[in-house]
Amino acid sequence: MLENILIVTLSLLMSYVALFLLSVRLKDNSIADVFWGVWFVIITILTYFLGWVWYTSQVVMTLLVSAWWIRLFLNILSKKLPYDGKEDPRYKRWRESWKYFYTRSFFQVYMFQWLLMLLVATPIFILNLSSWFEENLTLTFLGGAIALFGLFYEARADGELAGFIKNKKSWEILTGGLRYFSRYPQYFWESVFWFGVAMIAAQVSIWWFVWWVIITVLVRFVSGVPLLEERYAWQKNYEKYSVITPIFFPDYSKIQFKK
Repeated sequence: MLENILIVTLSLLMSYVALFLLSVRLKDNSIADVFWGVWFVIITILTYFLGWVWYTSQVVMTLLVSAWWIRLFLNILSKKLPYDGKEDPRYKRWRESWKYFYTRSFFQVYMFQWLLMLLVATPIFILNLSSWFEENLTLTFLGGAIALFGLFYEARADGELAGFIKNKKSWEILTGGLRYFSRYPQYFWESVFWFGVAMIAAQVSIWWFVWWVIITVLVRFVSGVPLLEERYAWQKNYEKYSVITPIFFPDYSKIQFKK
């Protein structure tokens, strides 16, 4: 197993180095976001075929992560097409403010994503490369159902936002649909998706639930929610919206049933 993990890890590292060189050529670091999901499916497929014994749980996880990647890739790619060479505002601010920009972007953007990718993909490594474990089909299909549920609502949250952005005015924010119950439903349902994946991987080790907690904390407090909160902080209407709408966990008590 260790040899196969090393093969996948080095392949991923070389891919990130190549992506960094492409970003230098294009002067656009935001392409890193487009390829974030691509690496997951590469890891999943590589580890799946490097394993010699294919369990149902390995097949289910491979299909789930592939579906998650397709959704993420198409969602981010749609924001970059037609490609106009413009860098995402967040990356553009870093380009303007960072000293020794290329050195810092190599380590802080690409190498950080590489390490984060290895952390997030740990259950995929372990489960797909395990040659023997006592398979629990109940846990496999229950985890798969939860992951699909999370994936569906994550895609719905992205779809609602994409439709809103097409016709929105500069000061407007989306407060309907899934965002009526929480401000960042895409990240909550992302956490639900990986919880389902952790349930499947728990057949090898129960410690993968600790991994799921780490991923949720990163999304909620480091790489996901805080960046968007910073973007909307200046808007008065967002301040009012944030008072009555929870930031992460949905508040379904807001549902009003007609008599």
